[in-house]
Amino acid sequence: MMNINIKKMAKIFWLGSFIIFCINCRQPVVPTEEDLAGYGWTLYKTGEYTEAREWFYDAVSKDSSYADGFNGIGWCFGKLRQADSAAVYFHISQTKTYDPYDTPDLDLDLYAGLTFSYSGMHNDSLVRTYASYVLVERPELGPWYFSHDNNINHLDVRLELALAEFNMGYFSSCRDNLQSIYNDSYYQSFPSNIVKSLTMNLDTVLGRAELAQVLQSLQQALKNI
Repeated sequence: MMNINIKKMAKIFWLGSFIIFCINCRQPVVPTEEDLAGYGWTLYKTGEYTEAREWFYDAVSKDSSYADGFNGIGWCFGKLRQADSAAVYFHISQTKTYDPYDTPDLDLDLYAGLTFSYSGMHNDSLVRTYASYVLVERPELGPWYFSHDNNINHLDVRLELALAEFNMGYFSSCRDNLQSIYNDSYYQSFPSNIVKSLTMNLDTVLGRAELAQVLQSLQQALKNI
């Protein structure tokens, strides 16, 4: 009987030792480019744009085809008010393939980023080009909003479009886009937002001055929603 117990104890001891050995031999976890970019977006959301950019740099260094890494670098440069650098990385991201399941709105994020970048560079023609891509209706997705900052959405893009059109002398189109903001259900969901019907005469200096005032008013309103 004693010999049997000793054998059982020896077997249990050997099994426990083997488990401990396996645990200790486990290979270290190596972060993927998605992990690196994921932490970059976490830092981005807390306003640590320089630090976030470094994590995105690490992601694209690990995988030079990783589109969302270049996208992240672009948005960080935008927040750091370096519009020209932001545009460069958005364009690089456009040359990469991406998984629409993981980042379904990446193309719209890039178009929006380029809209803001070219606005910062005062290139009104390209602002109109890229804003129009963002504002194309996609019933299955709904209006665009930036998944990493819900305060940035289609209304901001439309405002940039209206500003570019004002600068280019397309006053009627500018007014139409401002009216679209007023008519938007998301804009109207905030009780503090004033809804207007824009009927100013754009053939007059006074009417265009009024249009400019509406632009300024909506810029302030959208900062608060």
